[in-house]
Amino acid sequence: MHDPQRNLDDDWAGLEPESRDGFQTMLYAGIGIALLFGVIVCGAAAYFFWSQFQDRTTAEDAPAIALPTAVEDDAPTEVPTDSPEIAPTNTLPVTAVATSIPLGSGAIEASFTAAPPTIDGNLSDWPGATAASSTNRVYSVAGWDGSEDLTAVWQLAWDNGNLYVAVRVTDDTHVQTASGNQIFRGDSVDMQFDTARDADFGDGLSPDDFQITLSPGDFAGSGPTAFRYRGTTGGAILDAPGGNIVTVAAQQTADGYTLEAAIPWTDLNVEPSDGLTIGLALNANDNDTPGTAVQEVMMSHMPNRTLTNPTTWGTLTLK
Repeated sequence: MHDPQRNLDDDWAGLEPESRDGFQTMLYAGIGIALLFGVIVCGAAAYFFWSQFQDRTTAEDAPAIALPTAVEDDAPTEVPTDSPEIAPTNTLPVTAVATSIPLGSGAIEASFTAAPPTIDGNLSDWPGATAASSTNRVYSVAGWDGSEDLTAVWQLAWDNGNLYVAVRVTDDTHVQTASGNQIFRGDSVDMQFDTARDADFGDGLSPDDFQITLSPGDFAGSGPTAFRYRGTTGGAILDAPGGNIVTVAAQQTADGYTLEAAIPWTDLNVEPSDGLTIGLALNANDNDTPGTAVQEVMMSHMPNRTLTNPTTWGTLTLK
């Protein structure tokens, strides 16, 4: 029995390809979508490059920012009254400012001089200079007889090179047999300086403290001399390294002696300036026993002057 003949048309039923017109429609639609996508991408890229170019141009054309410069020392500090008040954006730590120690008693002034005195022991070229007197007994040796025969009147002036000193001493008996760092044991005067008073004001000595002792000599064979001492970090006072370059002269008088000195600021490590205030004590030493080297009495312009305590000294202000 033979199989019925297959109808080839039935084998392909439902599998016929779509018509050519439908295919073309889909092709055109795909191409359109692709073109639209390309336009969008190109537009986005163009905008990106354009914006980058604009940013760069703006940055290059921007005006330079002027940074503030340091304020000159002589620049005015007043703010114009019509300037708007600007609130601070943050709070910065405030640097501590050293407070000046009050002058207290014993304040002495030295005037600037354009014509320095001649250092010869003659005080005739000191008219009008402010005077200070050493009238307070701050030391006496055991066995002192109690005689009050010593006074000293001081005058001070200054220039950029030196501190100038004039002293008129009244003393009924002149004795000076010592030399070098022992001249305080005879008739002499001395000055204590605290050259950094506001920075380290305290009751102990330090390397910014100095003593200059001035001797008139004995008016017989030994002439006037000066000696310089300096404080130490341990609170002592010793011979200052390097000696001194003080100029000193003296003349004997009927009731004592006169003395002049030029003390270089370099001997005190001081840079002088108008208004500078440093510590100062003015003292006179007395020995009334011939042939000895003994400091019998000290008179000071400060009532409680103590060698190793700068808080008991007075002050010197340059004017």
